[in-house]
Amino acid sequence: MAPPTFAPYNAAAETWDAYEERFECFLEANDFTDLSSSKKRAHFLNACGPEVFATARALLAPQPVHTTSWEVLRQKLRAHYAPIPSCIARRFNLRQILQEEGEPVNHYVARLRTAAIDCEFRDLEDALVEQLVCGVRDINLQKRLLAKKTLDLQMAMEEAQAAEMSDKSAADICKCHPSANQATAVHSEEVVSEDDEEEPEVSRIKTFTEKGGRPTRKKPPPSSCLSCGDQHPRTTCRFRSVTCRRCGKLGHLARVCRLGRQRQSTFRPKGAAVISEDCFAIFRGRRVTELTTHRDSTTRSNKLFLTVKIEGVPCRMEVDTGSSKSIVSWTTIKEMMPSLQKNQLHPSPVKLRDYQGNRIPIIGHGRFLVEYDSFTGRLPLIVVDGSLPSLLGLDWFGSFGLAITGIHSTSSESDFDMLASEFKDVFNDALGKYVGSPISLNLDPNIAPIRLKPRRVPLALRPKVEAELDKLIAQGVLEPTDHSQWETPIVIPIKPDGSVRICADFKSTLNWALQANPYPVPVVQHLLHSLGSGSIFAKLDLAQAYQQLPVDEASAEAQTIVTHRGAFKCKRLQFGISIAPGIFQNLMERLLQGLPGVVPYFDDMLISASSQDELIGRVRAVLLRFRKAGLKLKKSKCFIGVPQVEFLGYLIDATGIHPTPSKVAAIKNAAVPTCKADLQAFLGLLNFYSVFLPHKATLVEPLHRLLDKNTPWSWGEAENRSFRAVQDLLTSSAVLVQYSSHLPLVITADASPFGIGAVLSHRFPNGIEAPIAYYSRTLSSTERKYSQLDREALAAVASVKKFHDYIYGRHFDLVTDHKPLLGLLAGDHQTPLILSPRMSRWTEFLAAYNYTLRYRPGKEIAHADALSRCPLPLPVEDPAPTSSVLLVEELPIPLSATDVAAHSAVDPLLAQVLDWVARGWPLGQVAEQFKPFRLRQHELSVLRGCLLWGHRVVIPPKLRNSILECLHEAHPGIIRMKGLSRSYVWWPGIDQDITDWVAKCQTCQLSRPAAPSVPPREWEFPRAPWSRVHLDFAGPFMGRQFLIVVDAYSRWVEVEIMPSITSEAVIRVLNKLFATHGLPDVLVSDNGPQLTSAPFQMFLASLGIRHAQIAPYCPSSNGLAERAVRSTKEALARLGPRGWQERVSTYLLSQHTTPCSSTNRSPAEMLMGRRLRTTLDRLHPLYNSDRPTTGYLPPRVFKEGDQNLAETCGPVTETCVRKKPGRGCESVTYNNAKFHARSNVKFTSK
Repeated sequence: MAPPTFAPYNAAAETWDAYEERFECFLEANDFTDLSSSKKRAHFLNACGPEVFATARALLAPQPVHTTSWEVLRQKLRAHYAPIPSCIARRFNLRQILQEEGEPVNHYVARLRTAAIDCEFRDLEDALVEQLVCGVRDINLQKRLLAKKTLDLQMAMEEAQAAEMSDKSAADICKCHPSANQATAVHSEEVVSEDDEEEPEVSRIKTFTEKGGRPTRKKPPPSSCLSCGDQHPRTTCRFRSVTCRRCGKLGHLARVCRLGRQRQSTFRPKGAAVISEDCFAIFRGRRVTELTTHRDSTTRSNKLFLTVKIEGVPCRMEVDTGSSKSIVSWTTIKEMMPSLQKNQLHPSPVKLRDYQGNRIPIIGHGRFLVEYDSFTGRLPLIVVDGSLPSLLGLDWFGSFGLAITGIHSTSSESDFDMLASEFKDVFNDALGKYVGSPISLNLDPNIAPIRLKPRRVPLALRPKVEAELDKLIAQGVLEPTDHSQWETPIVIPIKPDGSVRICADFKSTLNWALQANPYPVPVVQHLLHSLGSGSIFAKLDLAQAYQQLPVDEASAEAQTIVTHRGAFKCKRLQFGISIAPGIFQNLMERLLQGLPGVVPYFDDMLISASSQDELIGRVRAVLLRFRKAGLKLKKSKCFIGVPQVEFLGYLIDATGIHPTPSKVAAIKNAAVPTCKADLQAFLGLLNFYSVFLPHKATLVEPLHRLLDKNTPWSWGEAENRSFRAVQDLLTSSAVLVQYSSHLPLVITADASPFGIGAVLSHRFPNGIEAPIAYYSRTLSSTERKYSQLDREALAAVASVKKFHDYIYGRHFDLVTDHKPLLGLLAGDHQTPLILSPRMSRWTEFLAAYNYTLRYRPGKEIAHADALSRCPLPLPVEDPAPTSSVLLVEELPIPLSATDVAAHSAVDPLLAQVLDWVARGWPLGQVAEQFKPFRLRQHELSVLRGCLLWGHRVVIPPKLRNSILECLHEAHPGIIRMKGLSRSYVWWPGIDQDITDWVAKCQTCQLSRPAAPSVPPREWEFPRAPWSRVHLDFAGPFMGRQFLIVVDAYSRWVEVEIMPSITSEAVIRVLNKLFATHGLPDVLVSDNGPQLTSAPFQMFLASLGIRHAQIAPYCPSSNGLAERAVRSTKEALARLGPRGWQERVSTYLLSQHTTPCSSTNRSPAEMLMGRRLRTTLDRLHPLYNSDRPTTGYLPPRVFKEGDQNLAETCGPVTETCVRKKPGRGCESVTYNNAKFHARSNVKFTSK
């Protein structure tokens, strides 16, 4: 019968642990478990295969395999094939396990449990609960789990499974009943009233370029098109191939999307759906409120009209928030401008069609002088044939400063009035006061307080300033004070309404001493994407935000301001405090924590919701927290229930995030830059909306090139094309979808020879990708020299760094059109053995992310590749023109001999000296100011009007400061400055003037070498041991604290291991030491809190010990203890792996017995008067000798028959010595009894 067989080990099919388990089962199945170790080894080596056998031989060499026991062989192979990673690594791998898309929670927990087996957690269940909460994909479930105070694995599993079942049930319901909401939405969207029939209908006009042919016009059927909602057959609709921006599916626009009607209760204007870059949608203003009101509107609001002046003539235009262009009919424009002829208009490159597809004839377009409010300028206007109404579109909004705000609110006024009435205490005009703990400003104690004088207040502003001061005093913000260490002058900005605001110039005083607040200011993009998919919004504004926060007394005194009326202590947090924004943002986020859809940004709160009722509920929750906190809102700046809101420079609505029209207009209407400063200003404004600009880096590369230092200004055709391309690219219809934690993420990266670009997108269920944000930048001069492979890799790495906050901890697809990168940067491929250092760094960086690298051809990533493949033409380098303009910085002109001669001639002193040098000196005495010149009269001369002393020019008084400044330009110091002056100039007292000039130079004083240190104080040598002891702490050292005590006389060191370093612990140790060595006269220590506390001082005082504390920041004064600390640390570190008490004992014995270099005697001899015995003493021959010990009485010797008194356990008794059996032992008679007496019997003479 053939022996049973066992399959060889296959590393690709199973792990080594599994193979071992199978082999154990094989042994048990064949009744081999009782075999000897050698038999088991033989069976295994026979079955494991040649590869494992060869590995075993290599691991056991030089010992033969057949002589090794089964247990040793098993351990060697397990260590080779299944090395055990560290516990930290296993726990790290566990933390990386996240729930996959669509994975049931019980499967996810099973994966976690498998990975956590070898993690050595003390409590496995707690670890699984933590990772389950962190790794689930459902954010709402995660929030519910985090809100529970106690949570075990069973509770978390039940909650997660309940959430899965409810989501599945809701999805099934939505699939079964899609038509109810749809019918309501379509009905409310298409409501038309009788008023609209009185004017010609221009409900929607489509504009597109003349690239394509004219669409066929057909008679509109009565049914609605399911692709666009218009009245025509769907088979003829040109929108059947477009992609919906709401659900991502093909075949319909967002305004008729069923998914949108199910999820939202409001609609955006039809014009917000952009089909292509050259396609605009214009709507009548009457439809704005009608479309955005889905539930609340039962009656249609009135139209909104504005009267503007066109070429000086008033024109009443209907405001249309859904219109991208402004139009006027020929009839209207002719009445306003009778002299205007049609041939004066420019031909229009676009054509217009009405709601039913009928073409509207365009006469032309032009730029007309338009006046409205404070705006005056030329704006584009399209003139159409017929008598259509005049429409004011979005292209004029930015110029007029218009924006869609709460005026077109979908909520009725009663909603806001209801909330304002319910929360009267929150919306009143009184200044709020936060009821929590007062704010404390942490000041640097090393910075001395600063006091500045008050500034003068203009007479015209004094009444307003005093009124504002009285108001702030009445509100409790200010309080008069007589004196403060900090005093800051006020500045008085004037508001647009003429009133004043009182601010303080804290940047000159208090801000220098404030310690930085660690709370970060939130990133705007993170706030915008945290709003979720809201479709209706509210905005709240805090009144006098910072001044609603009280500060503590010390902070109030530090904020003291000085005015013409005296000093005032600021009891509330003030504007201008550098850390105030971080403090306020931290407070707002803590106050509103846990409220969904609420985003605070300093004093502004943005609230989003998907329905009116939900919004009112969220606003009420915010107001309740403000009421509880004592904060007040400014009612005039609050609005609720708007479909579109401006927040942090962006427009936010149900479709996503848009640029604001005002800033877009500022970019689109910007004049062509004429210098580098103008170009820098334009690019700075452009950068604010860079997230809306794909391929910005490539587009603006010619403009950035002009900003290079070595590039002369030359605005050519290439720069002009780039400038216009950027203006055209940024339109008010640009839109980004909001970030979602449930949708897959895709990063598409590409590189061109000039820049890199990337798009972060969401992939919808139908495969459509919608952008979340764009990123691009130009390449540096070094990066432009990279190979195409490195540039593509750089684009991938840079895009991952840019979008780190969105993608870290999540799986994402990284898409490139460069196929060679798949073998280099793919996360699921082995890193090649040979890589450039740069590529190796990038590979290591990307290893921290969970991504899949995918390849797509460039034609499929047009949003990231089109401009890289078709960059703007490079300018042709022309030789520099013969007439070049040199840009020179205006510098002060240096002094010359002409200046010296001119000033010498008008100076009375030098003019007289010049005259005496030319005509002769007087014989008598001269005035005091002439004596320096009289002493040098034979060395003075005149040359071209300048007075010379030898070769040195005598400088007039008015030019001396300029000469000193010139001499001191390089800050050479006093000696070198004097030496330099002696080569060129002179005047009486020049050496002293140079000394004074250098002494007043702040730069020179700050750079002077430090003064020599004062010699440290030398302690007197003590007169007796243990009279002065020094104390210090050593540690934390290797996780321990030690107390070091040194006797100044003997250098005896005591070391105690301290579990804690409190005053009580130190007292316990000192009591122990004092019990051994006695009380010292003086205890020397530093100023640690445990050594200066009241209990410690009372302890020393009770013992009569004087406490000598060294000067702060001068550890050298306690040098004896500091040196002992250093020696102790070095010795303990060298003693190796022993117990701490053993290390300390070994070190102390060595220290106590080693002679000190300063005394040449050991500390034991100095302190105790004797040497301590050590193991080295055994080396001496006399160590074991029988030398008599001096200092003891000789033993008494008794003779036989001696009568003595003996004291035993009882009273003293008469005894008699009978005989002596041995040394130290006597045989005695006691009470007629005989016994041998030793040390327990005490003999005395009778």
